[in-house]
Amino acid sequence: MLPVKSPLVPTQKDIAKSLGLSQTAVSLALRNSPAIPAATVARVKAEVRRQGYRPDPMISALMAQRHKGAAARFRAKIAFLTASGGPDARRDGNYAVGCFRGAQRAAEERGYVCEAFWMRDPKVPGERLSQILWTQNVQGLMVAPMPVDSIPVQLTWAKFAAVSLDYSVADPELHRVVDDHAFGIERVLEEVEARGYRRPGLVLRTSQDIRTHHSRLGVFLVQRRLHPDWADVAPLILPADSWDPVLFAAWLKREQPDVVLTEEPELPAAVRQLGLRVPRDLGLAFFYKDKPAPEVSGLQIDAERVGVIAAGILMRMIETNERGRPAIPTTTLVKSFFWHAGRSLRPLPRVRGPVP
Repeated sequence: MLPVKSPLVPTQKDIAKSLGLSQTAVSLALRNSPAIPAATVARVKAEVRRQGYRPDPMISALMAQRHKGAAARFRAKIAFLTASGGPDARRDGNYAVGCFRGAQRAAEERGYVCEAFWMRDPKVPGERLSQILWTQNVQGLMVAPMPVDSIPVQLTWAKFAAVSLDYSVADPELHRVVDDHAFGIERVLEEVEARGYRRPGLVLRTSQDIRTHHSRLGVFLVQRRLHPDWADVAPLILPADSWDPVLFAAWLKREQPDVVLTEEPELPAAVRQLGLRVPRDLGLAFFYKDKPAPEVSGLQIDAERVGVIAAGILMRMIETNERGRPAIPTTTLVKSFFWHAGRSLRPLPRVRGPVP
């Protein structure tokens, strides 16, 4: 005969009784509260598995609402950690600025405070910064994009919930919220193909390739293989973290693309200096624009939306007490952009109507 489960579902009270603990201690242990010793948390979770306890989703939702209300009363803080440009996040790149604004707006709506902190002050080592953040009631950390060659961030991660806004933070490996680079390059290639280009070329820096976890380069190479009518134009990966007009001119002469996909702001001027007319001689399509440029065709990035979503995930982690390095890091991809036609690509071909 098949085993028949008892219709009686164990409760937290049952778990507590079997372990000789209070129900409050069991509840805190199931939420990984730092107030409960790690050994006790392990005992509780083992007993939960043994008895087959399952939390009631309705009660869990109610508790989350109660925690949310408490957060609004004591004004828990989210620290927006920036590594470049000094102690003010507004001096960072436009993407970080947009994420910061979005996070601030989302935090304020739920009773939190989001403040920027500079994490590379040589006078404040990681352990000291952790103490400062903790004493200021910081419960969550949002790590802005960092230089790809930066050293690991030495913070007391176990105290905080944390998310990263790109792939540049390799140690520790955190939950990430990033704009969808792969989908973005596909979107640009769709526009390029619709306009009749057949020799697309890609230009990006090595640091950009690392920061996006090779997603743009990978999708570009795959799409080129999926389009046998496209020419085999080798991508230009700039080795240094700076624009190089000499390398670009040599690549352009050698590969002869009819359209260039890039995010380099210097590229339009470099093309004009070579005597080429855009888009008549060469098309330009930007897969990343962090500020409006009416003449340039490409994707306009909505970094504030990324910040809003990242803050929402981080606040949920705070309210469910998910602290420290995650056992299984996740990545949330956000399609936070829209296509701007501009004038640096040839127009779409006219669609002829039916012949009368």
